[in-house]
Amino acid sequence: MSKRLLRAAMALGIAALALSFTEPVRAQDTSTNAPPPKMKRHQFTGEVTAIDAKAGTVIVKKAGADSKTFKIGEKTKYSTADKKDAALADIKVGDKVTVSYTEDEGGVLTAHKIGPPASAK
Repeated sequence: MSKRLLRAAMALGIAALALSFTEPVRAQDTSTNAPPPKMKRHQFTGEVTAIDAKAGTVIVKKAGADSKTFKIGEKTKYSTADKKDAALADIKVGDKVTVSYTEDEGGVLTAHKIGPPASAK
């Protein structure tokens, strides 16, 4: 009987020793805490055809091309040929502008800068 007890104790000791060298199994981290990829900036140059401050939009039409509607917000920067730090009120329908913008996955164009084209500065 003592041989059986000794064998059982030895087997238990070996099993405990083997388990002490293993790492705990953890679930793979599938959280989406990573920052979203940085959106690429684009430029569009044309003539301002409409400004709707309440809706937060500016429509710009390129000669011989379609127009684009840009979403504007508190972070949008404006400039004119006369003012480096302008306001939305300084931008007028008919002005030639270049819009620096990004496009999100839903197709929304967000204006970051609206100002005169490089040739007009």
